[in-house]
Amino acid sequence: MKAYDVPPTPENYEIWYAQAAAASPALSQAMEAVFANGGAWSEAAAASLRERFFPPANDAESMLEIATGLGSSISSIQESVTQAGHHTRSYGKALEVVSGQMDRGVDSATLQAVARQLAAATQAMRSRAEILESRLNQASSEIDGLRSKVDAISQEARTDGLTALANRRHFDEKLADAFTTSEQICVIMGDVDHFKGFNDTWGHQAGDQVLRLVGACFRENIKGRDTAARYGGEEFAVILPDTTLRNARTLAEQIRTSVESKKVVKRSTGESLGSITISLGVATLRAGDSPDELVRRADACLYTAKRSGRNMVVSDEQLTVVKNSATAA
Repeated sequence: MKAYDVPPTPENYEIWYAQAAAASPALSQAMEAVFANGGAWSEAAAASLRERFFPPANDAESMLEIATGLGSSISSIQESVTQAGHHTRSYGKALEVVSGQMDRGVDSATLQAVARQLAAATQAMRSRAEILESRLNQASSEIDGLRSKVDAISQEARTDGLTALANRRHFDEKLADAFTTSEQICVIMGDVDHFKGFNDTWGHQAGDQVLRLVGACFRENIKGRDTAARYGGEEFAVILPDTTLRNARTLAEQIRTSVESKKVVKRSTGESLGSITISLGVATLRAGDSPDELVRRADACLYTAKRSGRNMVVSDEQLTVVKNSATAA
């Protein structure tokens, strides 16, 4: 940390300790990317790494609570099963006694006594079985409740709280999955135009309203196995498995026109804040690509769209044409 001039904060220590412990190869690669090409550590880089690789503290506390509850339920089941075993052995011994008595021959009075003894043992066994069933049902219900909590926490950990899209961590997971299941993948990167100016002029609440609106435009235009995510700040992304570049570009245009058609209204006063636009870049998988390289190329297309006037879509075959033209010149 000293060599890379990283401030010795608790948050930074947590990241670098995980790196030193080799806790996650993906974390190591992401940290290497921070310093690639002379890059430097920053608060933004640390925040991005924490969002991608470290669950919020409340998530960890919830998981500890769930683990404790699950351990208690399992202990209860084990205790009930153990008691059931003892009761079954006791019932078996009672049956052996009755069987022995029957083998020796019995008169009418003794037979009645044996029958009563057998009935009492059977009733006791039935009562114990009912208690066991009740305990098992209760434990099963508790485990179902814990499972629901796990599902809720898992969903929350994968979701951006403001836009309800996938968050950066889930985006990375889905892109890695796509690389193992799809031969053709496209990625769209989008960035809200002039967002900082909008925020500075109208305030962060209006800015949040814009991000929710843009998130809705992404969500409404994707389908099936597509994944739309808030990549960070005012930047959005879409993973399109088994999609051609042409179709991905068409989708990006749909998102662009959808955003452009929206009118932003200040909720407190009804005042119109005007329209917003978004610039988008589209890249398709090439031989030898890594997930980071595919995203980097989509990002390069995005910033070409920004430099070319904003509110447009640029795909990576356009970048290839530009590069080839420059080389020929």
